Amino acid sequence: SDEEETAAPAAPAATKAPAAAAKAEPTKAPPTAVPPKEGGGTLIVANDLIGPRAFRPSVITGGAHSAFGLQDWGMYDFLLRADYSAPPTFGEGGSDGLATDWTLDRPGNKITFTIRDDAKWNCDEGGGTVDAHDIVYSFTESMSEGTKSTRGPGLKTWMESWEATDDNTAVVTLVPGKLPSDWMMAIGNHGGGSIPIVSKKLADLGGDKDLTTFCGSGPFHITSWTSEEEVIAAPVPDNYRAKPNMIDELRVVQIAEANAKIAALKTGEVHMANLPLKFTGPTNDAIDGSWLQPVGKYQPQTVYFGGNFWARTSYGFDDPPKEIFPREGLKDHPWIGNPDDDESMENARKVRWALSMSIDRESLTRNVFNGLGGSTYTYTDVMPDHERFNPEWKVEYDVEGAKKLLAEAGVPDGFSMDFWVSPDNTAAVDPEAFEAIAQMWQDIGVNASIEKTVYAARRPTLVARSIDIPFAHHTFFLTIDQPKGGSIVPTGGFNHGIELPEEIGQLRYANETETDLEQRIQNNLDMQDYLSHWQLMASTVTLQPTWTIRPEVAEWTPHQQAWGMFNSPETVKMKK
Repeated sequence: SDEEETAAPAAPAATKAPAAAAKAEPTKAPPTAVPPKEGGGTLIVANDLIGPRAFRPSVITGGAHSAFGLQDWGMYDFLLRADYSAPPTFGEGGSDGLATDWTLDRPGNKITFTIRDDAKWNCDEGGGTVDAHDIVYSFTESMSEGTKSTRGPGLKTWMESWEATDDNTAVVTLVPGKLPSDWMMAIGNHGGGSIPIVSKKLADLGGDKDLTTFCGSGPFHITSWTSEEEVIAAPVPDNYRAKPNMIDELRVVQIAEANAKIAALKTGEVHMANLPLKFTGPTNDAIDGSWLQPVGKYQPQTVYFGGNFWARTSYGFDDPPKEIFPREGLKDHPWIGNPDDDESMENARKVRWALSMSIDRESLTRNVFNGLGGSTYTYTDVMPDHERFNPEWKVEYDVEGAKKLLAEAGVPDGFSMDFWVSPDNTAAVDPEAFEAIAQMWQDIGVNASIEKTVYAARRPTLVARSIDIPFAHHTFFLTIDQPKGGSIVPTGGFNHGIELPEEIGQLRYANETETDLEQRIQNNLDMQDYLSHWQLMASTVTLQPTWTIRPEVAEWTPHQQAWGMFNSPETVKMKK
């Protein structure tokens, strides 16, 4: 008989954050704190970037953090929505998303969602009630040809098509055998950058009205949007999930530079800001009554050695697989190995090991992250204190050993290279840490010129597999058994500048459907053995996204979504 599962979706269990990250738990308000009133006040939040007005799902990219804000700032809603959970775990899926429940029919390759009938659009044109046709349009548009959506290309690997069987029922037909085990995170508020649900009624009006006109169903409605300046939003009184103690107004202002954020916090120009961890403690100490709020999972700061595209075919992505070798980014650089040349592969491996060995991880933790964090060496969520950690994965800090490897690789005097460090992707990357790494490389004769291209401008080279330089990003840790390597195998979307050969990359695809926990873990351990041997990326230290909150804010319970961005303004209580 058909296997069916009917339930509220549950997020994967999360591993514990590293011990050092625990220091970032929110501080308690002082005993003399003024009790919060029931609602009111203006909340002002600092954000790195306020991007252009662009509200069509296929043009909302992950580069502009304001794109995430459309959902995370309470302006759009998700198909699935997880309950609140204390840091650093993700909550279990509840029934307050646009879908109140779902039925997964594995043999039939379908998921059927029941859409609530009490969610309303916050607009005049294209307004009314959210229905299944809006859900179908939003996902279909996000996965359309040429989409710039953060999630769209990835969804196409396991979503075949969508249809609305009636106003309250949306059905997705799945690609047989491709449903990932973490599918709920990809379409809910866990992962960041998930599909915004928009009004099909607005799109049906034609022209570019749906591109430039805001029409969301969240607890906040945009009243003003000025690119590179600020977004102003007002609460929606009758929103189906809004709390009664909402603020009167939300202002998100663009402030990218750390010192400017600190000054704005100290003077009260903003109430919340995410700062580099080096400044978090001192700033909190300087503002009487302020407190700290961790948001999301810790983010290991990772150097990806872009250009090592070793996959021959688009295995796991196309059926049948297509020839993809060689990729544009497979260039002749010291850190890039050519799989058609054994000597090139070994020399490049030694270069990557030398670059990783010359990174002083303890110094980064102490001097950049103010002791909040810890050294990391893996891509697969196995921290050094985990019982399954293999000591051979550890990369010792050894400048002289690194120089010896460079000599063996034929570059005894070092070399010059560009090193991309995005200045605006600070929810996942601390630029200061990677600038410090570039300085450390000088000790072994490697001159790394920092490229400060904004993320949205550089991201197309990741999608196109044309990037051929090392770059700074994060490793998104979930649990030890989760499918790993989604961004280092052939897919249709974002890539970390690496494509594994099929024999190892297939472990990723195997874990998307593997039901045995121990086998999933072993698959990831095998993948890590390979990644560590070839040192295709250098995981360095953890970053726990932490927000500094002024004393005017009495309470905030943000969802622990993937990238630690500001979210859930409807949970904020201001003091009188």
